[in-house]
Amino acid sequence: MRSKLIAAAVSIAALAVPAQALADGGGSAGAGGLGQVQLAGQAAATLQGALSSANAQQTATNSNAPVSVAGGQPSGGGKPCGCGGPMGGKPTGGPPMSGTPSGGSNSANQGAINGAASGAGNSANTTQNNTQTQIANAGGAIGGGGAGQAQGSDQKSVTGQLAGSSANANQTAVNSNSPSSTGSSPSGPKGGDPSGSDPSGGDNSANQGAANGALSGAGNNANTSQNNTQTQTAGSSCQVGCGGSGQAQAAGQSAATLQGALSGANANQTAVNANVPVNIAGGNVSGGSNSANQGAINGAASGAGNNANTTQNNTQTQTADSSCQIGCGGAGQAQLSGQQALTGQLAGSSANANQTAVNANVPVNIAAGNVSGGNNSANQFAANGALSGAGNNANTTQNNTQTQTAGSNCQVGCGGAGQFQASGQSAATLQGAFSAANANQTAVNANVPVNIAGGDVSGGSNSANQGAINGAASFAGNNADTTQNNTQTQTAGSNCQWGCGGSGQAQLSDQEALTGQLAASCANADQTAVNANDPVSIAGGDVSGGDNSANQFAANGALSLAGNDAGTTQNGTQTQTST
Repeated sequence: MRSKLIAAAVSIAALAVPAQALADGGGSAGAGGLGQVQLAGQAAATLQGALSSANAQQTATNSNAPVSVAGGQPSGGGKPCGCGGPMGGKPTGGPPMSGTPSGGSNSANQGAINGAASGAGNSANTTQNNTQTQIANAGGAIGGGGAGQAQGSDQKSVTGQLAGSSANANQTAVNSNSPSSTGSSPSGPKGGDPSGSDPSGGDNSANQGAANGALSGAGNNANTSQNNTQTQTAGSSCQVGCGGSGQAQAAGQSAATLQGALSGANANQTAVNANVPVNIAGGNVSGGSNSANQGAINGAASGAGNNANTTQNNTQTQTADSSCQIGCGGAGQAQLSGQQALTGQLAGSSANANQTAVNANVPVNIAAGNVSGGNNSANQFAANGALSGAGNNANTTQNNTQTQTAGSNCQVGCGGAGQFQASGQSAATLQGAFSAANANQTAVNANVPVNIAGGDVSGGSNSANQGAINGAASFAGNNADTTQNNTQTQTAGSNCQWGCGGSGQAQLSDQEALTGQLAASCANADQTAVNANDPVSIAGGDVSGGDNSANQFAANGALSLAGNDAGTTQNGTQTQTST
């Protein structure tokens, strides 16, 4: 059995405080007896490391670049006829009437938010309590002898914890509204005023809101409590031969908790939003309200755990009582207990979310005739997310109670009791939980009306609308409960008459529990959504477009789960009674 039981027999390190020993003796005749020893050693080591890192990088470029160019030039004068004197008069053209592009409200609006948050933990509580009490009363009436109590206790605890966390968020957001208006050319070599037809342009807008975030965490929490109580009481008031008592108690408790939690969250987003109206005329361009709107949200969240509770309690009580009459002898009780617990936990988590969203509305009006264009729009909503988790929770409780009671009131030869109890409990819990979630989304939304005329193009309302949602979630578990209880009770009593002899009880108990758990989870979601509405109007006659639309809603998801739950309960009760 059993090195573990005897490992209970203690490595002795230091003298216990508090401890109480009371010895009382004296008497006549042989006397002798009494001799109490108490030893206790407690050692605790706690090693903790916490690491955290958060990186957020954002590049946001917002550009609104209107360029308006207009012009006209004189039409020139009369030309020479080719005979006689020159007949050319002076140029009849009036002053140049440069055409002005009317342009209009255009806007590029961008709001970009970027963030990274990181955390790391570590908490350790170690409590070790030892109480030893010895009381011996002997009175020598004739032979005497007797009591000789010894107690030894050893408690050791090691806690090692490491928590690391990292969060990285990278965002590049580019928003551009680039209207450009170019005016007319001269009307020709004939006299008169250049008419200078104007591009009228109008309301156009590019609006972008981009938010990016990465959140990471890591844990570790360890509670270790070890309690040992040893009590020995021997009494005598010897009458005649006597002898007797000799109690010994030894207890050893060891607990080791090793925990590591790792977490990482990465969110990368590139969002580009562009509304690019260009008006070029040599005829009439009327243009009009066109818009590109994009909202892009990106996120990654990660977590990791670890929680360990280890409680070991040992209570040993020995009571020997004698008012010996005649030969007697007797009691000699010994109790040994060893409890050991090892808990090792590892939790790792990683979440990665990558999103590229491009939204473009690109009206271009080119005329040498009439282009009337009109309402066109490209709207995109893209959301991307990855969530990851990991667990680990371990509770280990070991309780041992040993009680020995020997009483005699011997009559004549007697002898008797000699009780022995030994208990060993060992628990080892090993847990590992891993989780990973990856979500990658590429969403492209484009509305691309182009109006080219050399006649009339009337165009009209056209729209491309896209909403794309992408997600990945991952979980991993582990939970372990181990409870071991051992109760041993021995009672020997005798009212011997004449020679007798007797009792000699022994109890041994061994409980061992090993729990090993592994949970791994992975979720991957990849989505590419492209939405396009592509009206192009080219005329050398009349084109009268109209309402056309492309609408898309795309949702993508991946969910992964992993478990593990273990409960182990061992109870041992041994009772011996001899009279």
